[in-house]
Amino acid sequence: MERQSAPRIEGLPDRSITRFGERELGDEGVRGVDGPLGMTAKARAFGPVLIVEAEGTGSEFERRPIRPDLPTIDLLFVQQGEFEYLDGGVWCASRGPLMIAPSGLPNRVRLAGPWRIVVARIPRQALLVHTPTLDDRVSIHEELTLSERSLAVLLSQSVRSEQEASEADARLIARTVLEMAGAVLRHRQGGGWELEDRQTGIRDRALALIRSDGADPRLDPERIASGVGVSLRYLQEIFAAGGSSVAAELRKERARVARSLLQDPGFGGLGATEIALRAGFGSSASMRRALAVFYRLGPAELRQGRTPGRDSAEVDAPASKLE
Repeated sequence: MERQSAPRIEGLPDRSITRFGERELGDEGVRGVDGPLGMTAKARAFGPVLIVEAEGTGSEFERRPIRPDLPTIDLLFVQQGEFEYLDGGVWCASRGPLMIAPSGLPNRVRLAGPWRIVVARIPRQALLVHTPTLDDRVSIHEELTLSERSLAVLLSQSVRSEQEASEADARLIARTVLEMAGAVLRHRQGGGWELEDRQTGIRDRALALIRSDGADPRLDPERIASGVGVSLRYLQEIFAAGGSSVAAELRKERARVARSLLQDPGFGGLGATEIALRAGFGSSASMRRALAVFYRLGPAELRQGRTPGRDSAEVDAPASKLE
């Protein structure tokens, strides 16, 4: 039975630094070959990106399947040593410094002599913003491009540093790793990516995040950009091209939630301030302004059951009115 007290490599808190010894790594499905594991690891989380650096001697990895609800892609850089992986019952040797593997390493991998690796483990969903398709096969590459070498250096420096990372630093590192990893995957796995299609995908993901988390008062344009893995400036440009803005879409969603609460008899006992806070607004005044723009009605009128007229700006309110 799995020991619940052992820390898990997957799902570490953001900006955390965690070290793993033999016991914890054993709980993660890593075992030694003919003796002690002789392996240590350090993991650091930056938003959706998990970076792990491990080193040891003569270790064999036997990976457990990752949770089906959290599919990931690993970009593994071999910094020292050589490895073999089990493929169809046959051990295959490789000197390739880069392995790209879906949902972690292949089931079994072993390394001989002193070795060191650094891995970026990234959720598939976060990568799909940066690459149109993801190949589910393991691939090993014997030569690194300049951008791949740069990514390996960034990963190593980020995980080795003992300096505490601010929230802004974590977002920047995560965004940089996602963009660089996306470029690596597009190069290694092929497939084009039309700019218009990419921007549509990013916009759709941002809108989905707004719909799911819009009532959270902590959600702001910067967090939305971080959530879809792009810079705020780039996300603003995408929305501006469609005649809107990130902030306007967020206020539109909060206005929709506020209207729903105001017209729900179950929330009739809540005042305007409480309704505003539940909808994600910072104050009742900001809620009133948004309701006036999108529905041309105030809280009292919506509570009375009035509905927006045909000239309502509910769907196509100019973003400039909310900026």
